[in-house]
Amino acid sequence: MRPAKTSPAFGPVVSRIRRELAAYDLIPATARDIAEARDFAADLIGPAIVSAEALQRVHERSGAGLFLAREEGTLTGVLAFVLLNRAGLDAVWAETFEAVDPAASHVNAAGEDPAALYGWGVAATTKPSAARLIEGARAMWAGAVMGLPYFARPTTPKGERLMRERLNFEDCPGSTTGLVWLPPDRVRKEAA
Repeated sequence: MRPAKTSPAFGPVVSRIRRELAAYDLIPATARDIAEARDFAADLIGPAIVSAEALQRVHERSGAGLFLAREEGTLTGVLAFVLLNRAGLDAVWAETFEAVDPAASHVNAAGEDPAALYGWGVAATTKPSAARLIEGARAMWAGAVMGLPYFARPTTPKGERLMRERLNFEDCPGSTTGLVWLPPDRVRKEAA
């Protein structure tokens, strides 16, 4: 297991996310990993997902947006999410947040404390990597982002089952677009 890189520019929340995910051997993507990770996820989830360019832009701005699981050097899993600032959280509530191409004004800067998370996706080709991704996400919920609302919009039946049955996401109040969430109080319970 490689230790997570930390930087004062990341701030305490992003540094902690990186450490918590590193405990599950989930490594932050580098610029050269972005296209491979995007193609990997598109093969499993479908093509109507975030572009490689938007993925890289968000990952670089927030310092934590894409984490990879590898087995014997082969990519076997991805965990992708957007750390949202207050404007991003407001956009989610208004259902104007563009998940496929988030506005820079909605994405949390690496050195700041986020207001919420938006889950882009989890994809894995092996059970061990899938388990690492889920357990790493739960560790992050119990630690660095405890108390923050976590939003997502499942796009596949498998994703819907994962979000609702295994992770206990629920319908987001007032949503007309299929938005689900873990409210802050539930994030604490689910992480435990």
